[in-house]
Amino acid sequence: MSLLSWLTGSVFYDLWQHGREIEPLIANKDQRVLSRSTPELERHFDKTGAEQPRQNGFPVAFVMLLLLLAFALNLLTLLRLLPGLTPPLHALAFFVPALVVLATTISSMFMLARGFSAGLAGFAYLFSGLLLVTVAQLVMNLLTGGGAAIPLLIALAALAGCRRLLNGEGFVLFALYCRTQRLTRVARTLRLKSR
Repeated sequence: MSLLSWLTGSVFYDLWQHGREIEPLIANKDQRVLSRSTPELERHFDKTGAEQPRQNGFPVAFVMLLLLLAFALNLLTLLRLLPGLTPPLHALAFFVPALVVLATTISSMFMLARGFSAGLAGFAYLFSGLLLVTVAQLVMNLLTGGGAAIPLLIALAALAGCRRLLNGEGFVLFALYCRTQRLTRVARTLRLKSR
């Protein structure tokens, strides 16, 4: 069992590994894609967006929210340790990393909704990094008696909720639906070319 599997959860990690196996087949438009799709499935996904059932993206939105909350609490706790910063530097030290994390979460969500496993990778690395930083700050805080443990405990609770959502049925079904939609588009194109 790898460290990422242990940190992110086995269901999420298996979903990500499955995506990593299928991704080269889809990207290269390999003929083996046809064995993973059926004409009925392709016809189902060939419908317009209005004809298809609506997918519930709320688990993905909640994952984003919890990741951003954990990040903000971590960064504010870290910035508290740097009291000598001038106000412009303090603002810069908060907003530049915040923009990077926001761009990462939005691009991960976009890639996930398009059926790319890179979206899962973005969420996995961001979650794992935040979890490790939170635990490290919490341990340092407890050892030094810093006294700012409440925001870090809230961040840890947010990350625990995030892990639960990442391994939950709603998130997994959304990711599988988007991946299957992408796979069937490629399979349908290959099937039509072979006729």
